Amino acid sequence: MKPAPEQMKPVAETIAAFGAPVFMHAVGDGPSPTAVIARWRHHGAEFDVTASDALCVAISMQDVKYIWQQTGKVADRADIGVGSLSVLPPHEGIRVSVQGEADVLRIFLRETFLDAAVDGQFACLALFNSHDSELLAAAMQLFVAATRGDPDDSLLLESGVHRLAARLVDRDGRQASGPARGGLARTARRRVDDMVIAALDDTTSQSLTLGALASAACLSVNHFIRAFHQQTGVTPHRHVVLRRLERAIALLKKPGISVGEVADGVGFATPAHFVATFRRTLGVTPGAFRAALLR
Repeated sequence: MKPAPEQMKPVAETIAAFGAPVFMHAVGDGPSPTAVIARWRHHGAEFDVTASDALCVAISMQDVKYIWQQTGKVADRADIGVGSLSVLPPHEGIRVSVQGEADVLRIFLRETFLDAAVDGQFACLALFNSHDSELLAAAMQLFVAATRGDPDDSLLLESGVHRLAARLVDRDGRQASGPARGGLARTARRRVDDMVIAALDDTTSQSLTLGALASAACLSVNHFIRAFHQQTGVTPHRHVVLRRLERAIALLKKPGISVGEVADGVGFATPAHFVATFRRTLGVTPGAFRAALLR
């Protein structure tokens, strides 16, 4: 295990709040690595991350209640699900309150690396309790590669942090202009999300249909597809698949459950379909991800 660089201030603050991580790996050579990938399991706590020259991406590995308050802004409260992402850009402070047991993968990226990665001045928006399949895939691939400890993975890890930075910029370009014109109203989005959750909770029910989702949003099917994609950047189908895979991540943490049982538990017709979808969406196999969790 490589030690965290002292210059990476939010890493030191997180260690001070929660103790040593169960896993930590630094990416890049020299006294100031470009990134630190670390996983913490901890009890509920409240802590402050002060403004620094590093960005932090946090991915929840289990359901937990969070209160997230950026400096000078109103607090956001949410039940954070598995696979949910939060992003704190450089030079922004935050107070976080965690209620209950937490299992969080955090990826810290140094600002000088981010500027070099975009050939200019890096900028992105803060995110809280967000879902993004591209960001999640980039983070999962970094996590799996980092836990292997294979020297041949150095290039893969460096490429991975570049991919993560690029996705943050791409997402920021869509989000920075504000709510998508013609996107879903907040109440419509809530009804759609509730329908998706209900369908995932009952894997014996009939499959979701675009017609049903569009009806929940009070839109025609064509209008719903356009509005949903404008707002989220993905199709309704990809959104539902990602929700299934986030639930699969939670089940894969349980060593006594087979991949076939996980597939059945999240509504896939066959284990082969589940494995192929998991790998295609997140870039790693369920087996490789489970091995990384248990290392």
